[in-house]
Amino acid sequence: MAIQDEMYKAIEKEIDQTVESGTEKVSVNFEKAKEVAKMLTDLSTSVGDADALTNQYIANIKNICNS
Repeated sequence: MAIQDEMYKAIEKEIDQTVESGTEKVSVNFEKAKEVAKMLTDLSTSVGDADALTNQYIANIKNICNS
């Protein structure tokens, strides 16, 4: 879990820095972006069927974006 936590913190930091710097002019729901980042770090370190995991996470991301 330590690797996942560090990866998540790095993604979260990048999101925060991008928003603070004003380099991107995009409307972002921070909570949803961080939820997606958490799922991506889980995906990148899971040992399982890659296709099934990919499809599962795509469906989860769509659900997050539509909620």
